[in-house]
Amino acid sequence: MMLTQAPSSIMRSRNSRDHTMNSGGFRLSASTMAIHTVNDSSAAMSACSTISARPASSMDNQMCSPKKQERVKNRVIWGIEVAEELHWKGWELGKETTRSLVLRNRSLKLQKMKYRPPKTKFFFTVIPQPIFLSPGITLTLPIVFRPLEEKEYVDQLWFEKAEGTFCVGLRATLPCHRLICPPSLQLPMCAVGDTTEACFCLDNAGDLPTFFTWEFSSPFQMLPTMGLLEPGQASQIKVTFQPLIAVIHEVQATCWYGEGSQQRTSIQLQAVAKCAQLLVSIRHKRLEDQDAEGFQKLLHFGFVAVGCTLERQIRLHNPSAVNAPFRIEISPDEMARDQAFSCPTAHGVVLPGEKKCVSVFFHPKTLDTRTMDYFSIVPSGCASKTLLKVVGFCGGPAVSLQHYCVDFSWVNLGERSEQALWIENQSDCTAHFQFAIDCLESVFTIRPAFGTLVGKARMTLRCAFQPTHPIICFRRVACLIHHQDPLFLDLMGTCHSDSTKPAILKPLHLTWYHTHLARGLTLYPPDILDAMLKEKKLAQDQNGALMIPIQDLEDMPAPQYPYIPPMTEFFFDGTSDLTIFPPPVSVEPVEVDFGACPGPEAPNPVPLCLMNHTKGKITVVWTRRSDCPFWVTPETCDVPPLKSMAMRLHFQPPHPSCLYTVELEAFAIYKVCACDEREEFGVSTGSLNSWGDFRLHPLYARLSLGWTAASMGLSSPNLLA
Repeated sequence: MMLTQAPSSIMRSRNSRDHTMNSGGFRLSASTMAIHTVNDSSAAMSACSTISARPASSMDNQMCSPKKQERVKNRVIWGIEVAEELHWKGWELGKETTRSLVLRNRSLKLQKMKYRPPKTKFFFTVIPQPIFLSPGITLTLPIVFRPLEEKEYVDQLWFEKAEGTFCVGLRATLPCHRLICPPSLQLPMCAVGDTTEACFCLDNAGDLPTFFTWEFSSPFQMLPTMGLLEPGQASQIKVTFQPLIAVIHEVQATCWYGEGSQQRTSIQLQAVAKCAQLLVSIRHKRLEDQDAEGFQKLLHFGFVAVGCTLERQIRLHNPSAVNAPFRIEISPDEMARDQAFSCPTAHGVVLPGEKKCVSVFFHPKTLDTRTMDYFSIVPSGCASKTLLKVVGFCGGPAVSLQHYCVDFSWVNLGERSEQALWIENQSDCTAHFQFAIDCLESVFTIRPAFGTLVGKARMTLRCAFQPTHPIICFRRVACLIHHQDPLFLDLMGTCHSDSTKPAILKPLHLTWYHTHLARGLTLYPPDILDAMLKEKKLAQDQNGALMIPIQDLEDMPAPQYPYIPPMTEFFFDGTSDLTIFPPPVSVEPVEVDFGACPGPEAPNPVPLCLMNHTKGKITVVWTRRSDCPFWVTPETCDVPPLKSMAMRLHFQPPHPSCLYTVELEAFAIYKVCACDEREEFGVSTGSLNSWGDFRLHPLYARLSLGWTAASMGLSSPNLLA
C-alpha cells in the first residue's frame, strides 16, 4: 500500500490507532499514513536523564539540580532521520506497552523504503509494507512490547533502502540501580598543609532508590561519604585535598551501590601539591631593627610609656604560585605570665604573589623595664619558620621640679608671701600629680595642688606662705606622681612680729639638720650641743655641721645623710611603727574617726597624746583656720623632755548632712633660755634651734539623718635640730 499525505487520512489513522491499541492489537488498514509533525520527536517519548560531571557553583548545596528528561537520540541515515533505539522502562508482565518510531525525510527527494518486523514475538508492529516519504514528511510507526517474563529484552527493526539497510534497536529493561559520575576530577593546585576543594555531581540514572558509599584514600576526603538517592536525583559530592608532601597526587575513588553494594562506579581524583614560600620583612624599618635575609628578625619598639600601646607591622610576601597559609605563635615561656607583646593575627593565608601586613603591639605594664619576646611565623607544610625577636622599653613620666626647696625667708605676721615654681614632664607619657598637703589648713599653699601634665609640658605652680604665729616653719611636702616615684618639695619660712623675731631659717640649716639626723644629734637641744662643743666633745666639719671628734671615731669617717629611696621615705615617715630615723615627736592616735555624731550638740572631744622623745623642752603651736570644724586644745603648749602632753581634738560641724575632711598642722621648736638671738638658736655653733612640723593625715566627717561622722589622722613631726 502506498502511504499518502491526506489530512483526513491522518485523522482516521489516529482514531483507528487509538481503537486498535485499546483492543489489544493492530490491524492493517488504509489508516497507516505518513503524517507531517511539527516537532522532531513524538509527544509520547519517554523521559530519560543525562547527567555530566561538573564543578558545583556553590559548596553549600548538597543536592544538584534534578536531571533533565532524557530525549531519544536521533540520527540521519541517507536522508532519513530516525531514533537509534527505543527503550522501554517500567513495564509490567502481560501488559502491552507501545512506543512510536518516527521517521522523517530530511532530503529533497522522495524516499522509498521497506522494513522487516522484529524477530522475537515480544516486539511487533503493523504488517510490513512499502513506505514512501515526500521531502519534509514524517511517518510514525507504532512498536508494541508485550513481556511474558521478568528479564531484559533486546531486538531490532530493520529498514531497507536502495542505498542499503539500517536498523533501530529495541530494548526493554528491568528496574535497576545505576549511578553515574564524571570519569575524573582535577582539583586546584594546593600548598602542602593547605586545603583545596572541588565538587561534582553523582546522578541516579537508574529506576530505584539507591544507597551509595564512597571508598577513597588520603590526602583526599569526600563528603558525604554515604547517602541515598531517589531515581532522577543527584547529590553534590565535595572533594577536599589536603596534601602533606609536595608531589602529584592521583587517586581513584570508588562508589559502591546496588544490592549488597556489588555495583560500582569510579572517578579519578587528580591534584598537584607544592611547597609554599613566605618571605618576612619589617615594614617601616628603623635603625635598631634587623631585617637581614636568612637571619633572625629584630623588631625594636623603642621607648613606650607605661599604659600606652605602640603598633608596628611586619610584611609577609608569598612569591609562590599557591596559597601560603601561616600561623603566628608566641614563645611558650611567655604564655604563663602577662604579655607585653601581642599579635591579634594568630593565623591567615597570603594569596599567590601578594603581600599581607601583620600588626604587632607593645603595651607594657611594668615600669622601667626592658621587655623581650619571640614570635614564630610558621608557614604550612615544609617551609621553614621565621623567628621574630621583639624588644621594647617601658618608661613612665619624667616629672621634675624647677627647685626642690622654696625659701620664703621672713614674713611679718599677717602678711602673705608668694613664689612661682614650675613643674615639668620631660617624657612623652602623660603624668598625673598631686601634692600631699591640705592647702586650706596649712600655712603653706600650692596652687594647683594636683593636675595632669601631657608629654613635654610645663606648668607653673604658685607657692604661698601665710603664717599664723611668729615662729620658724618648715614642711616637706610629697608630690605623688602616677607611675613615678614621688618628689619632695621643702617649704620654709620665718614669721616675725613686733615683739618676737626668731632667727631666719635658711636652706643651709636644712642641710645641717640632715647631717645631724644621720649622726644622732637631733634629739639634743641647742644648749646641750653648745656645752658639748665648748667641752670639745663635739667638733665641726668643713660644712659647719656638728660631729664627734675624729679621734673618737677610731679613724672612721663621720656619718653622712644617706640616700633614701623616695618610696621608702614616703611610707616610713615616722607615722607608722617602721621608720628610718626615730621621730622626735609623736602623736597618738594617728587617725581619729568621730563616727556618727548626733546633732545639734557637738560630739565629745577625742583625747590626743603628744609625746616628746627629745632631751629638751619643746613648744608646740597648732595652725588653725578660724572657720575650721576641727581644732586642738590647747593651741599652744610646752612639753618637757621625754614627757607627754594630753590634748583634745574637737569637732563642731557647722552644717548638717555634710562631709568634712581636714588635715591639721602643728609646728614644734626647742624652747631654750638664752641671752641673745645667736645663742638661742645656736647659729654661732653651727646648730639650729630644734624645729619641725607634724601633720594630721586625712580627716573627714559626714552628717546624715541628724548624725555626723568624722575621722582624722595625725602624722609625727619632722623635728629639726
